Order: sequence, then structure tokens, then C-alpha cells
Amino acid sequence: MTPTFAMTSRGVFRSSMVALLLGLASLASHAQYPNRPIRLVVPYGPGSATDTFMRLVAEPLGAALGQTVIVDNRPGAQSALATDLVAKAPADGYTLLAATNSLVANPAGMLRSVNYDPIRDFVPITRLGGTSYVLVVAADQPWKTLNELLAHARANPGKLNYASGNLGGQLYGGMLMKAAGVDMVHVPFKSTPPGLLELLSGRVQLMFTDLATAAAQAKAGKVRPLLATATQRSALFPDVPTIAESGVKGFADMPAWWALYGPAGMPREVVERLNREVSAILQRPELRAKLAAQGIDTIPSTPQGLADFTREQSQAYVRLIKEFNIQPD
Repeated sequence: MTPTFAMTSRGVFRSSMVALLLGLASLASHAQYPNRPIRLVVPYGPGSATDTFMRLVAEPLGAALGQTVIVDNRPGAQSALATDLVAKAPADGYTLLAATNSLVANPAGMLRSVNYDPIRDFVPITRLGGTSYVLVVAADQPWKTLNELLAHARANPGKLNYASGNLGGQLYGGMLMKAAGVDMVHVPFKSTPPGLLELLSGRVQLMFTDLATAAAQAKAGKVRPLLATATQRSALFPDVPTIAESGVKGFADMPAWWALYGPAGMPREVVERLNREVSAILQRPELRAKLAAQGIDTIPSTPQGLADFTREQSQAYVRLIKEFNIQPD
């Protein structure tokens, strides 16, 4: 019996040592994070508000981590391509997702089919920021107010095209049609910039776009803002009425947001490190000022705070899509 006991004891000891060494190796690996460049996947193209925002964050984040943070633009399928890519990436902290509302809206009914679950397939790191939208027309169009635009749309059913380059553009365009009782044609684009080009060319006549993009185009005299979706007038567009002021009933308030996620299963230490670094960057006065000038508010959070927010938004989009009978792409 003694030899058997000794052999068993040695086996248990050996197994325990192997487990301990593997655990220490894992901790050492995490402690060294990051030791190579990090890829920040952006679901929209260059020049979009998401791209602009993430590039402002990527550079100081790379400096804080001691590694390059590469912005990888992957537009398409209403952000589902980029989202699915990150969901399937190794959960090591080297592939991150700069997500928007589409993360939860697509599986809630905006797309017919998605290959990811926003809760199960991602680990929340931190909220990033939020903004709202503005309805714009090209500056050479005749409509000076929303009522003039809607009167033309009612007199010409099915003749006006509205572009969208992101979820908000699609949702608010659909809500405007239902709330105002007008018939228009939806023309979707992979990102906001190509939609704006079509707006300026006259091939589409109106578009809901984010404050940052609208402000730049309005300052250049290229677009005319007619309606703001925020509950209060924006400092960027103090003369543009809100939905409540317009008299059009039946809109839902769904502001745009950004948040940072990684693939499910990322080490807790890596999540906490990224949360600390990104949150600190979002609180820098110079960064906040740059983003505020583009109509973007920074909203850092804890990982748990983002987890709660993700669930709330997922449920809200299910209700919204059902209420407005929005058909999936």
C-alpha cells in the first residue's frame, strides 16, 4: 500500500505543480500585456464620426499601453461584418471592437440574420461617448424648413430618396416617414461619407446624419440642417428646431452611442487595464473639448456599467423596431 500511496502523492504533486506553472505563465503573459500592436476594429469607413472618434482615442491609448493601436475600418452590413469579425477573434485583448448602437439593434430586428449575440459573444470594457442626429438637405435644394420638405414629399409620394450611412440614419428616416405620413425611398450606404456625396450630387434628397458630420458640412455651406433629434437644441445648431419643436409627433429618442468591447473570454486583468487607460483618456480636458466641438459627449463607464447598458439598449431596440414596424434588411 505504501508504494501506491507514494506514487499517488507524487502524481498529485506533479499535477498541482503543472497547474501552478501554467497559471503563473498565464499571469505573466497577462502582466506583459500588450507585447504587440492592438487592432481596433471600426465598423464604418474613413471620415465617419466613428472613425474620427476612434482615431482621437487610438493614439493616446497606444502611448499609454506602449504599443501601436491600429484602426481597422471594416464597413458593411450595417456594422455586422466588423462585429462578427471581432466575435470570432482570439480573446487575448489584441482585437477590440468600437461598437455602436448597431451591436444590439441588428439582432433586435434591424437585420434578418446575424452571426453573433451582443451579450454572449462579447466582453464589455467601457462606454465611450454619445451624440445625436440632424436632418440635412443639400444647400442648393429649395426647402428651408421641415414643413416645406414634408409638403413636397406629400405632393410627390415615392419621389424623394433618403440616404442612411448608419443605424441612426435608417431609423430616423423610417420614423419620419411614419410620423409625418410621407412615402420616401430608403437608399442605404456602408458609411456616412458616401451617402453625403450622393446627397450633394442630388441623387438623394435628405439624410439624417450625426452632429459632427453635419456641422462640418454646414460650416462649408454644403448642407442645410432642418431638424435636430436631441431633446434640446444643440450648441452646434442653435437655430435648428428639435423634434418636439417641429410639431411632428411619434418619434422615439434614440441617440447614437459608442462603446468598447472585446471577444468573450478576455482575461479580467486585460479588461481592467483597458478600462483604466481608456477611461483616463476620455477624461482628458483637451480630448473632451475636441469631441464636444463635434457634438460628441464622452461617457466612460465601468465594465459592469456597460454590461447593464448593453442589456437595456437591446431591450429598447426590440420595442422600437416593433413599435415603428421597421423591416429588416
